[in-house]
Amino acid sequence: MNDLELFESLLTCETVEELHDTAKRISEQMGFEHFLYGVYVYTSLTRPYLFVLSGYPKEWRSRYDEANYAKIDPAVQHCTKTVIPAIWDDKFFAGKLGGQFRGESKEFGLASGASFSVHGGHGEAAMLSLATSRDSREAKNDVIANAGKAQLFTCYLHEAVQRIVLSKGPLPLQQASLSAREKECLLWAAEGKSSWEISNILQVSHNTVEFHLKNVTRKMGVNNRRHAVSRAVSMGLISP
Repeated sequence: MNDLELFESLLTCETVEELHDTAKRISEQMGFEHFLYGVYVYTSLTRPYLFVLSGYPKEWRSRYDEANYAKIDPAVQHCTKTVIPAIWDDKFFAGKLGGQFRGESKEFGLASGASFSVHGGHGEAAMLSLATSRDSREAKNDVIANAGKAQLFTCYLHEAVQRIVLSKGPLPLQQASLSAREKECLLWAAEGKSSWEISNILQVSHNTVEFHLKNVTRKMGVNNRRHAVSRAVSMGLISP
């Protein structure tokens, strides 16, 4: 089985358990003992939906959650902002907190590795980290040599998670289809304009503005325009 066929096998998985086992097998064939995939779905600015597929040591996951390390984990900070791969080294984990975090993670067998990100069209940001207990220059070179395949792995894994988990979960990834006028009304609502002010700006009736904004809240499954604005911004439906 070549690399592409290996990654495509993720798309045939039917359950989370099957997906985990397949991802673990691919990681090991690439020379990594551990993997972790996580995705944030920003359907809410304050309570994003999080799904994690972990192939990390359970003891480290417990320590990570207990210490709330997601707030200082450089990989998380990096992958939410860019799609450029992050190769783990001392420079990447700079600073007192970064150094402490790296020191602890090494104790659990996460010595060398890299993190890769993908940002989807439904407002989600996903990350895949691959790690090995080997701590040497050779290990780092192996990580770099596998970066291209690892990025492809990330894309295929994310596609599989969308199909198996996100599209069937409590927060389905249904991208609302808004008309140009609905987006325009919502954009001005995001600026704090009232329906009367929006009607004057767009040169339409007050009732027309109310009609469009009610359509928006219905399509997005929210109760009011404020919630509609926050969800639309978080999902990239409106922007400056």
